This record gives sequence, structure tokens and C-alpha cells, in this order.
Amino acid sequence: MKDQAQSLAFDLGEYLPFQMSVIASRVFQRVMEEAGLQVPEWRIMMALPANQPCSSHDLCILTAMDAARVSRAQRRLEDLQLISVIRDKTDRRRLVVRLSTKGLQEVLRLKTAARDAENDLLDSLGPEDRAQLKTAIGEIFAQI
Repeated sequence: MKDQAQSLAFDLGEYLPFQMSVIASRVFQRVMEEAGLQVPEWRIMMALPANQPCSSHDLCILTAMDAARVSRAQRRLEDLQLISVIRDKTDRRRLVVRLSTKGLQEVLRLKTAARDAENDLLDSLGPEDRAQLKTAIGEIFAQI
């Protein structure tokens, strides 16, 4: 029985996707804690500047989230007055999303906080290791 349990053992701490998830969660927590945002809301806020106005469907693609998650996050961001959501005049089924003035100001703050958190995370790496890590992660991300 003990041999069977050992053969089934799986060390999460050695599993790269788990490590990446924990790192991302801790960095996101630090960046979003002050703003009071959750990850889905943060993703939408950061995707909008380069892609607005856009539809809710576009946000699903841009943020790699399902429609229900995007919808909940949009409602919360609208309640916080960080985005505006209106019906498209030509297609009443389509919702058009854009940042509000308050949302644009928050994106500037979030962008700075995100870069600071990323730099703090990578500070222990030298320039060469940092470049190699970014390249490797970029290649993995491109495959997904």
C-alpha cells in the first residue's frame, strides 16, 4: 500500500504550471489589492486601451475568458464606473465596451503597478537570465 501511495505521489512544488500559477496569483494579488479588482476585471481593464471600443465577444478572445466571466467582470467594472457598456446602434445584440475617464486614469495606475511588480519579481535575475526567461515564457505562451 505504501509503495502504491509513493507511486501516485505528485510534487506540486516541482510542477512548472503550478509554479507559474502561484507566481502569477501572488503578483496579481499585489497589483490588484489596492484597486479592489479581481483578475477578470484587471484583464479587461488592461485589454481595453489598445482595443476599444470593442464588443464583449472581443473581450472574451482578448482576455482568454469565457462569456459568463467577462459578463460578470463587465458588470462590476460598470458599477465601479471604470467602463461604459452600451448597445451597438447597428446590432442591438452587440454590447460595445470602452473605458470611462475614471477607467483611463485607473489603467495608468494599474499599468505602473504591474510593471513595478514584474520588475520586483525579476530583480533577482541578471539581464541575460531575465531575457531568457521572457523568451522561454513567450514561446510557451505562443503555443497555447
